[in-house]
Amino acid sequence: MSFFNRLRRQQKPLDSVSSKPGLIGLDIRSHSLHLCQLRPEANNRFTIIAKSSTGFDGSREQLLNSPKAFKSLITRATRGKNFKGNKVTAIIPPDDVRIILLSYKASVTDVDAEVMRMLSQRVKGNIDDYVVDYLPVRKNSTDEEHIVMASFALRSKVEQFLAMLTDAGLQVHSLDIGPSALRRLISVLYIDDKTSNVLLINTADDSSFLTIISGRRLLFDQPVSFSCNQLLKEVSSSLDLPVDKVSELIFKHGLNSISGTDHKLGSLNQSDVSNTLLEILKPAFLSLVEEINRVLIFTASETRGIPLSRVYLLGCLARIPGSHELMMSLLDVPVEKYPTEFYDIFLDDNEKTVSWSNQLPEMAIATGLALRGLQPDV
Repeated sequence: MSFFNRLRRQQKPLDSVSSKPGLIGLDIRSHSLHLCQLRPEANNRFTIIAKSSTGFDGSREQLLNSPKAFKSLITRATRGKNFKGNKVTAIIPPDDVRIILLSYKASVTDVDAEVMRMLSQRVKGNIDDYVVDYLPVRKNSTDEEHIVMASFALRSKVEQFLAMLTDAGLQVHSLDIGPSALRRLISVLYIDDKTSNVLLINTADDSSFLTIISGRRLLFDQPVSFSCNQLLKEVSSSLDLPVDKVSELIFKHGLNSISGTDHKLGSLNQSDVSNTLLEILKPAFLSLVEEINRVLIFTASETRGIPLSRVYLLGCLARIPGSHELMMSLLDVPVEKYPTEFYDIFLDDNEKTVSWSNQLPEMAIATGLALRGLQPDV
């Protein structure tokens, strides 16, 4: 099987009431590994039969360059859990893959060839040195142009990643990308809402991604220069405090409404500290909103003006107290803080160990990966 087909490989959807577990979704974040495995139930629900969120020292790049360390991490992450089998679907490391939108004339009949032709003009070297995949964004028969979201990664990087997974005792069923996994997750949450536009703000230590899901379509995915490390550094510089102290302040006090404070923490109470943090960080959030508004212009053009229905915060941003309320005030759109839809759809067999709700912001991609083959991938 070629790498092109392996990346695009589809698993035949399981019967909706089958008791057979699905694939293990594997997502390697900046400093943690997330695993999730589901079993389909009746009425479009799923049981989480196993999940794991395991931190590791050093960077993701260091981990991926040490097969021995990765194998040890997999052993630690799965020990004592209820994972069934070793067949995984894994996200390609974000640093190794590029995702772009491509438009082509609707009259094109061989879309594969056209995508490869367009990408060959954008990559360094020979296109044959890359693994390529794409998903349709716009393909209405009445449109003059169609749009796809194309992803591509160096073949050597993909081969190295596959070898590392195999050496760790895993059987690789398929590879995926983060926005595709999130599309799958949102699709099962709003299966009856075909026109819902959902924005996901996925914030990591060093970057953030804005992803728009429209109904069951992956409409947009773009990195933006907003990150938790950026927020920590800005507060550290303003208050002349070490980053670890700043992290403690932000996650303890959170972000409150501004009430006119200066940048001194000496005798401030909890509310004053929160106000001060927000005063320092609000410009960064306003810049993020500017990026979001640019994305929404494209979204409106592709969905005939349908507005956002809701926003989800994922990653470290979701952990900052007050972040949901702040984003809601800046966007004037519901920003989900207690996503009851998740609890209605996903039943957790592991609440006695670590609650699903406590891991939701970080486990979203792994859960979307685990859904592969358990629903139609359209």
